Amino acid sequence: MRLLLTKHSKNELCKYLKKQNQSNSLKELSIRINIPKSTLENWFYDTTRYIPEKIIPKHLIKKLEIIDKQQDNWGKTKGGKKTYYVLLKKYGAGEIKKRQIAGGKAKNNKTKDAFKININSPLFLEFYGALLGDGWLSALSYTYNTKVNLWWIGISGHAELDKRYLMYHKKNIHTLFKRKVTVKYKKHSKGMEIIFSHKQLILFMNKRLDFPIGKKINLKIEKNIAKNWEKMKYVIKGIFDTDGSLYFDKTPAKKPYPVISIHMKAPYLLKQINKQLLSKNFKVRFRENELILKGSKQLNKWMNEIGSNNSRHFLKYQQFISQKSPCSATWIARRPPKP
Repeated sequence: MRLLLTKHSKNELCKYLKKQNQSNSLKELSIRINIPKSTLENWFYDTTRYIPEKIIPKHLIKKLEIIDKQQDNWGKTKGGKKTYYVLLKKYGAGEIKKRQIAGGKAKNNKTKDAFKININSPLFLEFYGALLGDGWLSALSYTYNTKVNLWWIGISGHAELDKRYLMYHKKNIHTLFKRKVTVKYKKHSKGMEIIFSHKQLILFMNKRLDFPIGKKINLKIEKNIAKNWEKMKYVIKGIFDTDGSLYFDKTPAKKPYPVISIHMKAPYLLKQINKQLLSKNFKVRFRENELILKGSKQLNKWMNEIGSNNSRHFLKYQQFISQKSPCSATWIARRPPKP
């Protein structure tokens, strides 16, 4: 079914989808839900265009002003076909076609029972931390010519400073999940994302690890992982490498004074990290949305016991210890893995 909404209702729907998918613009929304920006513009800005009911959350339909309803095959034109094939070409025909067979019920030889993941694996735990820091899960069903189910996982970063780190995760994703990863650069900004499709992993992350789909609210680390340091240190590493920072203040003697900071609007998650760091004798300051560790001893301890695989942190640390006596830092300089 396709719905014709009032201009006000189209605006409200557009705002809701942006918020749900953590998007500041239609362009970002088009990437998140894998629908061409031109299609979204037609749906939301053209008052004569009908919108597929499938993209509208059920609880929201009752609140919208519906002018008219038509069947899905109504108004099928050459222009519609062309837009649809642009979607397939731009966002991966292989992945989308799997979900189009038999009206969207894809034939899949991999059953749910066949999906297995070792949540004790350091690679998985670091990936989990990176998702908590600057990643997202997206699940959306929509109908254009046929029903399409879209299940996407992504990690974002800076196109220059984090590129090597994201390529590191691209390699790990293939190792862990045997999935092809797409790299997307955001035009007119310095952002980039790595994106891959995996329905079973999304459902596992959501149900087993309580990771939200869509907007990231009330973030927390799964309780059994959160109370185990040998697991938590890898999760903390992933969070630090995506949502943390290493910078240097100056002392009165104008010497660099290292500061490690993790800033997130996730107070419960930060409390979980703070508890584990204190148990390992880290001197950490905890605020509502930030964890801070200061001084060269804390920096060395962090790199010894937690480490970093993001070269933006590694290079700063390497430069810092090179300015000091070789005896002042016990950490062995380990280069981040090559992508």
